[in-house]
Amino acid sequence: MADLTTPEAIGAKSPDLQLVMADIATLKRDLAALLTTMSGIVASDVAGAKGLAVHLGDDMRQAYHDLAAQGERTVKAIGHQVEERPVVFLLLAFAAGFLGSRLLPR
Repeated sequence: MADLTTPEAIGAKSPDLQLVMADIATLKRDLAALLTTMSGIVASDVAGAKGLAVHLGDDMRQAYHDLAAQGERTVKAIGHQVEERPVVFLLLAFAAGFLGSRLLPR
């Protein structure tokens, strides 16, 4: 029986088999090139997504600090108003409490 493990023996026995082997070798090269290209694309997309996440995190942090500062200013302004007119705010608090007690079930 002949040894069909070497390319010379395969080529001597079957030209169609040699074409199939050449096609498989081409397919392996194309698949390797495709995987290399896809891994480069995925790596760049991951890097872009990380950059976007960092940017969004920075924006959210800045928005939080802005809102906290605005809330602090609002509390100070309300406190200043209460200090200027304590009787008005005392009456408003009493009215709110009275209405709440009447509207809420016991």
